[in-house]
Amino acid sequence: MNMNVMSPWLYRWSIVWAGLALLIPGLAADTSDQALNKPPRPSIYPNVEVQDVKSLDVYVDHATLHVLIAGQVPDDSKLVLKYLRSDDSGKTWSAPVPIDSHAAPPGRAVRGNDVQIAAAGDRLIAVWHTAGAGYMGSGPLVTAISEDGGKTWRTGPNPADDQRQDGHSYIDIKADPQETFHLVWLDNRGDRKGVQGLRYARSTDGGQSWSRNATVDGDTCTCCWNNLATSSDGAVHILYRDAFPRDMALARSKDGGKRWELRGAVDRFGWNFDGCPHMGGALVAVGDARARLHSLVWTGRETHAGLYYVRSADGGKRWTKPRRLGDPLAGHSDITGQDETHLAAVWDTAMPEGSVIFVAESTDGGTTWAMPRPLSKPGVSATHPRVVAIPAGYLAFWTERTGEKPNVLAVTFF
Repeated sequence: MNMNVMSPWLYRWSIVWAGLALLIPGLAADTSDQALNKPPRPSIYPNVEVQDVKSLDVYVDHATLHVLIAGQVPDDSKLVLKYLRSDDSGKTWSAPVPIDSHAAPPGRAVRGNDVQIAAAGDRLIAVWHTAGAGYMGSGPLVTAISEDGGKTWRTGPNPADDQRQDGHSYIDIKADPQETFHLVWLDNRGDRKGVQGLRYARSTDGGQSWSRNATVDGDTCTCCWNNLATSSDGAVHILYRDAFPRDMALARSKDGGKRWELRGAVDRFGWNFDGCPHMGGALVAVGDARARLHSLVWTGRETHAGLYYVRSADGGKRWTKPRRLGDPLAGHSDITGQDETHLAAVWDTAMPEGSVIFVAESTDGGTTWAMPRPLSKPGVSATHPRVVAIPAGYLAFWTERTGEKPNVLAVTFF
């Protein structure tokens, strides 16, 4: 079987069965006297006006939440884009606003290769890739810009300067406190056919123009999502899956994206694997500690397969020993924090009846974690969670389906 196209769930099951006897002693996260046992509120299902949610991104800017959905509507085979906004931490939502993408609709927009959105005040940028002849059907990048808080949108320029019509995907975008937008993606513009590289561009004018592209790392894994994090000292960090070994790695810029340095592996599992697991990680910088980073990483190394938490207090030079979260089937994940000590991690776990969303919280900056508890309801298959911090706690987003029914957006407070 070609591991480049193997289902990530099937791949992970094969790893677990091969090494289960070695993994059983460390299946669960810590149980501690600070375990947080409050149950989540029942999930709510905002009206996104699509029949089947294929892709999702959520972005928090101060007290405002921004959600971008790609999905299908009746009698239209093309994907459509819908934008939703909440100004009260998710209690109420605006009516979905369509983003005109008919000339360049999203291509292979799926969970794990999602459409992306970022905001700085009333300036918003949505980014996706259209269909093309690149890896997994990817084409050129497309942007849409709003300057009125998402009420209206117009088409923006392509941030990629390689003039190619293929192979741009696994996008992430963030805005820093100076309202500069930072964008990363993978493409294969190099001389080596089939080799993906990590590219970067920034915009200081709300997406009207983009900088010359920088190649952060010219040889990466081909199909794992990337994560951006900015910190208050102007540093920009990128978490991505490296090529050799297939560990998660960090790149850092101390000057807002002008120059980059590779900090190497975050987890140091030494996973040598010739293929793509379709599994990225999560990264956040929270609080006033400018160089402190918190990350979730996934490895497929046979004796360690699963999801782990690591943190760095010096901008990614050194990382703590990986701490397992969940069981060996824990996968797609996200992490956020209220401050330097209060953190929340979410992930999905494969189970016989379908995948389940779990959450674990830490109240000591990640030193210990409470016992994981489920967020999604029984009887559904829920996947690819996202989590954001709000004044009253946290808000988790994911897509779920019941049986063979279409995917819907679910939101839960905890």
